[in-house]
Amino acid sequence: MRSYGVNLGWAVAGVLFITSGLGLCLRARAYASGGLFAAAGALLIVARFAPSDADAARAVVAAMAVLTAAIATFPRFTWGLATALTLVAVLVGTPVLARQLEGADGLSVGDMAWIAFALATVGGSHLWWRLETAPAETRSSLLWVLSTSGVTLFLIGIVALAGTPTGLAPVVDASLGLIGVAALLGADPESALDGRWLASRAAAWFFSIACVFATATLIFTVIDWRSPGAPGIVAMAVATVVCGILWNPLLRVIQRVSDGVLFGFRPDALTAAQRVAVSISDDPTVAIRAIQEGLVLPYVALALAGEDQIEVGTPTDHRRIFPIDLNDEHIGDLVVGIRPGDLGLSRDDERVVTLSLPILVQTIKARSQAASLQRARVASASAREEERRRLRRDLHDGLGPRLTGIAFTADAARLAATDDATTPMLDRIRHEAEMAINEIRELAYGLRPPALDELGLLGAIKAKTDSLQGLPIHVEASDLPTLPAAVEVAAYRIVMEALTNTARHSGATRAEVALHVIDDCLTMDISDNGNAGGEWVPGIGLTSMRERASELGGTVTYHGAPTGTTVTAELPLTTSG
Repeated sequence: MRSYGVNLGWAVAGVLFITSGLGLCLRARAYASGGLFAAAGALLIVARFAPSDADAARAVVAAMAVLTAAIATFPRFTWGLATALTLVAVLVGTPVLARQLEGADGLSVGDMAWIAFALATVGGSHLWWRLETAPAETRSSLLWVLSTSGVTLFLIGIVALAGTPTGLAPVVDASLGLIGVAALLGADPESALDGRWLASRAAAWFFSIACVFATATLIFTVIDWRSPGAPGIVAMAVATVVCGILWNPLLRVIQRVSDGVLFGFRPDALTAAQRVAVSISDDPTVAIRAIQEGLVLPYVALALAGEDQIEVGTPTDHRRIFPIDLNDEHIGDLVVGIRPGDLGLSRDDERVVTLSLPILVQTIKARSQAASLQRARVASASAREEERRRLRRDLHDGLGPRLTGIAFTADAARLAATDDATTPMLDRIRHEAEMAINEIRELAYGLRPPALDELGLLGAIKAKTDSLQGLPIHVEASDLPTLPAAVEVAAYRIVMEALTNTARHSGATRAEVALHVIDDCLTMDISDNGNAGGEWVPGIGLTSMRERASELGGTVTYHGAPTGTTVTAELPLTTSG
């Protein structure tokens, strides 16, 4: 029976296991799995330097049992059905293997193959079960150990059965320690590289090498068929050139397919750039969403100085930051999340993002200019209404009383006049004064409703609603603070316009007006129970309300249904810009 020698590779694997186990205990505080990995490493070192092959065989069997238990408790020991079954398999299987080795001089090739198969079956089944049921944050850790364990134990089993020359066996045996290294790398899910990256690269290289060898074999087969005998230098040169030309494109194609299967297919740079350019708009949120969707990125964020960060997607641990400058001034950063399985952005992805930055800068600039224009518009409207309030007061308290005094003086002069020719002229003065008073009153009302200054917003609305005959209107309001002139006028006009539409068109039997200040914003809800014969259709009235609200940076929305209509208006109280 051929013997499977316990070579120096086992000692190297033991050192790797001890180092990884200590790292798991100190770095990840995974004391159960870390201690078991270290114990397995110590047993492998004992096996290497055991006084006899029989003692070495027992040490290897014990090391494999402890290694299986270490895998079962990684990354954290949680008691459950899968862990219990794995540990039971270890406790039952270890004595069975040990009994088979009784009286043997050491490990045979078959024994080693069966040990590798048993470890792969028990540990691999447990890891696969954990991978399917574990939360997302621990799957990357488990995938590292699962993929490394599968490849390593497969190689050990093949070497054992094939009787590989002794020069390669120590290297394959030492690779067993990579299971511990993979566990240490995957112990911290936040900093661990996605295990799918390793699987994707390994698959791409494996299949590309296999294809190149197949191509070379096909070339030599064709040459041998055409001219039997040993291939000449020309044939070898042709095969080398063909394989060299096929190698890089083939590797890239297979890599793209492998990445697509594991991470999702990604567009090429030209397609992504076109998609971003078409989808980007004057809204920064839409713009960064276009970048995220165009490049199939997990996360994109826009961090501007002095503003809340705008982000789309799921944040990732690894990111690439692109500075954003406007007029030689740093105004923020574009943060791009690296795709799972990638070490960084590809050159094409960086090129697309770099090309998108000027468009994004123009978007930010346009939004800034629009915000400045809106602030100027709000400040202008506020200043206008304040000036109108001052003019109305001047007309009402200054020019109006003077004209009234002139009319009274004309009346007094007419009563005292004795000349019949003077009386018509005094009557004319009296008439002109009354016309001027009426015009000034209309002018003052047009500048600003007098009820706002006399009764306040709430009192003015109640006074007006009391004059609407046939429509009961309930007005509800919390304690309103002193409002800017522009807000008072806009709120009054919007409420009156909504109630006028209700009285004229809805056929409602009651209406409600609610005014509240929420988060430095005046909110108004005007609702009724009318039914205008179907879904409510907005018209000029709603347009007028929206224009008044928009002038102050506010909004007006409506909801119309057969059961009633609700108009909601929001006006910010900070109108000074």
